[in-house]
Order: sequence, then structure tokens, then C-alpha cells
Amino acid sequence: MILPNKLTANSRINFVHTSSPVSKADMKDFQLTIKKMEQNYRYVRVYDVERKELDPRYLAASEGERLAKFRLALKKANWLMPVYGGTGCGDIIRYLRKFDLTRFRLNHPIVNGFSDTTFLLNYLYFKIKLLTFHYANGCGLFSQSNHKQFFDIISGKVTKYSYKRPAYEWLSPNKGPKKVIEGIAIGGNLTTFRDLLDITRIVPSSWENYVLFIEDIDLDMEDLHRLLIALDHRGIFMYCKAVVIGRMNEKSFNSSWSKLNNMFGPKKQVDHLFEYLISDVIEERMDEKDKDPLYILKVDNFGHGVFNDHMILPIGGKVRLHPDGTVEFVGPFVK
Repeated sequence: MILPNKLTANSRINFVHTSSPVSKADMKDFQLTIKKMEQNYRYVRVYDVERKELDPRYLAASEGERLAKFRLALKKANWLMPVYGGTGCGDIIRYLRKFDLTRFRLNHPIVNGFSDTTFLLNYLYFKIKLLTFHYANGCGLFSQSNHKQFFDIISGKVTKYSYKRPAYEWLSPNKGPKKVIEGIAIGGNLTTFRDLLDITRIVPSSWENYVLFIEDIDLDMEDLHRLLIALDHRGIFMYCKAVVIGRMNEKSFNSSWSKLNNMFGPKKQVDHLFEYLISDVIEERMDEKDKDPLYILKVDNFGHGVFNDHMILPIGGKVRLHPDGTVEFVGPFVK
């Protein structure tokens, strides 16, 4: 495991455009981030990109431009911070080469991000075992109520933290385990995690040590079905320690169920769609002789649209899931 170097007053903090451009609605938040970072740290730089007329509007710049600036930002970065999520992170990360990964190994930078940057965070863990942080991109960093906790974590002041909220719920089976489940945290945005596995062909020797955290937005029931099948085909649900489900698009799922009722006749909607869609795996793991059930924990502070106590997920870090639903992360997280 490679731990990032802790944040100090002299850390070089480089912002880089990996994906979409900052929207007009979020520009003030991004400007606030830059202002606050410059007030507290000596070396802060935004690696701006140059857009061309034919660049898709949903991308900050062309693939080549974003990759070039990413490499420049990486050279001396102690903290490499994606500016925004959206679409396009996988475009450039798929082109990282051995010399790029060597820079990560030498620099040990802090790397954080959210949504589309799930691609980068998990890529670095699976490729070189660098611990990264699934948390706000640069644009939304100070919009989060617990951003001070994040700074304490990456400064080395916090080596253990946990979450437990009334809405946490064990879905399957038997309403939770009888003892603590301990594993390695991976995941983030479900669609992007699937893209990572497809594009980079990352294949761990086993999924048995992992606890998979997933969230997503703008999915209907059939979209979710396809994504889960893609992960199930790789044996993730059959062998992982547990799954933690964050926010999904519940309104879209309700609409999908109504559509199915119109097509095939009325049927009562299931309480938990995720559990419903992978029920075969759940049953198979329960039927095994040594009974290794797939435990699924539903949480409400992980995913899009969460600004209060958003879960800070250390990708590659140790996680413990307690029988009462407490999610505990155990460091160290930096060195």
C-alpha cells in the first residue's frame, strides 16, 4: 500500500480538468475553493485547458489537451485535485503509461474526487496501490459540511473515523451480520466503476477482500440491471465481503416500476431494488455449505446530492462494517 504524503502548508496543490467544464451554476463554488486554498496554502495552481471550436461542450477540452495538462499538473503535485466531475475522466486515464504511474509512486500525492473521477481513484489503487479519497471534487470541496474533517484526515490529524445514521439499514440477509465485517474499501459511482473495469481490464486475483461502495444518478431499472450484470459477470457479488449502497435515483425506479405494471399487469413494488436484481447471487451464497452470505448495507450519506456529513471513502483503506450498521474507516491514511 502506498500512502499519500500528508498535507502541509508547503504542499503543492494542483487543480486539473479531467472531465467536464465547471457549469455556470457551480462557478462560484469553484472560485470560492480557489480563494480559500490560496489563503491557506502557498502553492496553489489551476492548470487551465484550452478549448477548441469542435470540442464537445460537455468536456472541459479535448482528450489530448486534458491529458497533457494532467501530466504537467502531476509532475510536482503533492495534492492532485480534479476540478469537476461529469464525463470524460476515463478518456485520459486510459492513456496513462508506466512513466505516469512512476510519478505517482515518487510523489505520493493526495488524490481526491467524486462521480466521474471514480475512474481515476480506483485506477490508481488497483494499478499501484495508492490510497485515494472518494470525496468532493475541487469545485464542491467547501460546499460539504464536513470538509474540515477531510482536511484533518489528509493532514494526518485523524487516523480513524466512522459514520452511523438512523437511515442506515441492512438489507440482506437476516438484517445484518453477527460480527464485524472487515475489508478493503473500493468503488464510488457505479456506472464509472463498471467503465473502469471494461476499459482498463483491471482484474484482481480475487474480490474476496473487498467491500464495494456504490452510488449513482439518472439510472432507471433497466440501466441498473445492465450495470449489475456487468459486475456480477466478474464475480464481484459472489465473492466480495459486502456491498454498501448509497443514493440512487429512487424516483426513476418508481417510474420504471409503473411502466412495467402498465406493460405486464400490476404487481407490488419491491422495497429494495438492488437486492431484488441480484437475488440469485444472494440465494446462492446462502445455499453454500459454509454459508458466506452477501451482506448489503444501505446508507443515505454517500452519493450525489449529499451535502451534510458526506461519507469520505478512502479507496484502498481498511473498512469495518459493524452489526449495528456503523461504517468505520481505520488508518493511517497519509504518512
